[in-house]
Amino acid sequence: MTVIVPLTSKEQSALQAQANAHGVSVDTFLRRAVLEIIKPRQQQLSPEDFEKAFEEIADMISESVPPISDAALSRENIYTREDEW
Repeated sequence: MTVIVPLTSKEQSALQAQANAHGVSVDTFLRRAVLEIIKPRQQQLSPEDFEKAFEEIADMISESVPPISDAALSRENIYTREDEW
C-alpha cells in the first residue's frame, strides 16, 4: 500500500533529521513508526486475573525457600548510605 502524506518543508527536514539520527532511510523510519502504531496492544489483566496469575507464580516457589522478613524489605535495609560501605 502506498500512502501520500503531504508535509511542509520544515516537517520534511525534521523527518529526514530523525531518520538520519536513527541511521535509517526515511522509508524505513516511517515503516517502523507505522508498525509501532498498528501492532496489537497487550490487554490489561483484570484484578481477578492478576491475582490468579500471582497465585500461580507464588505456587511455583519451593516450600524450602525461607520467607523474607518484613524488616529485610524495609527501606532502611534496602537503601544504604554510601559512607557505610
